[in-house]
Amino acid sequence: MTTAEGERRRRAARAAAALLAAALGLSALTLLAPSSPSYDPFAWVVWGRELMPGAGGEPFALAGGPSWKPLPVLFTTPFALAGGAAPALWLLVARAGLLLALAGAFALGRRLGGTLSGVLAAVLVLLLGDVVALAWRGASEPLLLAAILWAVERQLAGARRTAFALGVAAALIRPEVVPFLALHALWLWRGEDARGRLLLAGGLVLVPLLWVGVPALAGDPLAASTTAQTDVGAQTSPWTALERALALPVAGAWLLALACEELRPRDRAVQVLVLGSIAWVALVVAMTAAGYSGVARYALPAAGVVSVLAAVATPELLRRVPRVRRRRPAVAALALVCTLAVVGAIVERGLALADQVRAGTQVAQANAELRAVIARAGGPERLRRCALEGGWVAANHTSASALAWELRLPLDRVARMMSRPGLLVRAPRSAATGAPARIAVDRPLAVEPRAHAGRWDVLAVRSAGAPLPAVCGARKASGAPRRIPNI
Repeated sequence: MTTAEGERRRRAARAAAALLAAALGLSALTLLAPSSPSYDPFAWVVWGRELMPGAGGEPFALAGGPSWKPLPVLFTTPFALAGGAAPALWLLVARAGLLLALAGAFALGRRLGGTLSGVLAAVLVLLLGDVVALAWRGASEPLLLAAILWAVERQLAGARRTAFALGVAAALIRPEVVPFLALHALWLWRGEDARGRLLLAGGLVLVPLLWVGVPALAGDPLAASTTAQTDVGAQTSPWTALERALALPVAGAWLLALACEELRPRDRAVQVLVLGSIAWVALVVAMTAAGYSGVARYALPAAGVVSVLAAVATPELLRRVPRVRRRRPAVAALALVCTLAVVGAIVERGLALADQVRAGTQVAQANAELRAVIARAGGPERLRRCALEGGWVAANHTSASALAWELRLPLDRVARMMSRPGLLVRAPRSAATGAPARIAVDRPLAVEPRAHAGRWDVLAVRSAGAPLPAVCGARKASGAPRRIPNI
């Protein structure tokens, strides 16, 4: 390594450290607002507690939770040592991921088209469908977007090993990254020395090891795939998945990305990014056809890259309109229409950003009320004993992992259906809490109110064949409602 190259790497490392510190600092400020993870992130926090020796969790079990993701749990496992602060620490990382994604969009846009394109790219990525709400609730997709945008930017900057490492991180969030990562490693292989090839091979081995090896500890190596395919409620048609993917960026962004390819027919980076975005969406659609859920956020990486390409194309198109208008008026008109569509979409989605934050704060409010109703029902230990010593605890779908965290239970000990006597933790259906657990106890004799706080009720459910276990508590706790809510 030459002296100049060493200095360049040191400068890059200092810049990366400064950027990371700034993202974490700004992310920490957002925690001053009402904040709480949603369903999947709380499950990762529960798994982290179970995997960390001495953290007070039950043995590691994947049953009853969402699909397994390695990268989040690599964070939440050491976070378990912080006890009750673990959920906030994960939110810190997830929200920093969005800020790093915006910085990555700016850096990539500037590299491809200049500073104006960089600024526009960051704006368009911020306005991707629900990306702020995802980060606010602790979803992993903003981190995925950051890893991919920075991987592309670092590859174009010549930092090939850094780009590959970021690709490995992305592949530990979404399996769709794996074929792209394998192609990238194959392309890098020829130009690497023995040490570089060892790093490439190690990264390729690490991905399946963490996707399959860790779930094997819980008895199901293919748990991620199994859970994703059995989530029937989230399954959609391939056409719906395609529509959702195309709607993620602002209106006109896909056309502008294709225009970018036409404007730069000899720019290999642009050509690869356009083809890669199309291939990603095609892969999401194909997986949906194979029985996996086709939710919109799975296509977020392609939408992010398309947004950057649209930001690169827009200034260039506007510069060319006066010349094109004389020779090809139809093309010039189309360019103006696309640009106006993007501007209009920016305004519309910008006004809706507050709604995304508000949706996240509603999750935080629901979980705060959940903690309050647990306290009024006798405290976490009483509900925990009910779940572990012969009773049953059930809760709304989206809040089940939050309840498991509060009660120090495995995810599969919080049921989605009340199929035997126990305690039902119930709230009206909403985006923040999900659907209430249904009661399917054999011939229920009584549903008795035990506690009430905010939107939540704790109800004791008894049946003829199996009376309520004594560990579930026989007395009413404070705050009980005067009547039983409709069930």
